[in-house]
Order: sequence, then C-alpha cells, then structure tokens
Amino acid sequence: MNDKEAIDLLEKQLVALEEAGKIIPGDREFFRVGEWELALEGVYVAHRRHPGVLDPTEVQALVDDFNLDTTEFDR
Repeated sequence: MNDKEAIDLLEKQLVALEEAGKIIPGDREFFRVGEWELALEGVYVAHRRHPGVLDPTEVQALVDDFNLDTTEFDR
C-alpha cells in the first residue's frame, strides 16, 4: 500500500471509531498534524478495547505498513 492509501485507511478507521463513540481523545489531533504513527497507536488500542468496531484485517494492514511494534499494547 502506498502512503496515500495508508493515510486514507487510517482516516477511515478514525472516522469509524468516532461514529461508534470509541475514539481516544487526541488521536484525531495526531492525525491532523501528520503524526500518523501516534494516530495509529490510538486506533490500535481502541480496536483492542472495542473489538468489532473496526475491520481487523484493515487494522493489521496498517500495523504492517507502518511497521508498528504493538508489543506494549498487546499485554
């Protein structure tokens, strides 16, 4: 996936979390200022806390694309 596709997918995940009322404060701001990895960390944590809101394959695709180390979030 190219950078634009990854950023678009990340924004899609943020919108889905917002619509479900599950967004973590600050994640949208991280996204707005271009801190993609911090926004993705928030999306990942929200996905773990609220399974079923996001498509797990899309979240994993973003984790893989950003090469995000999720070890600390998976405890």
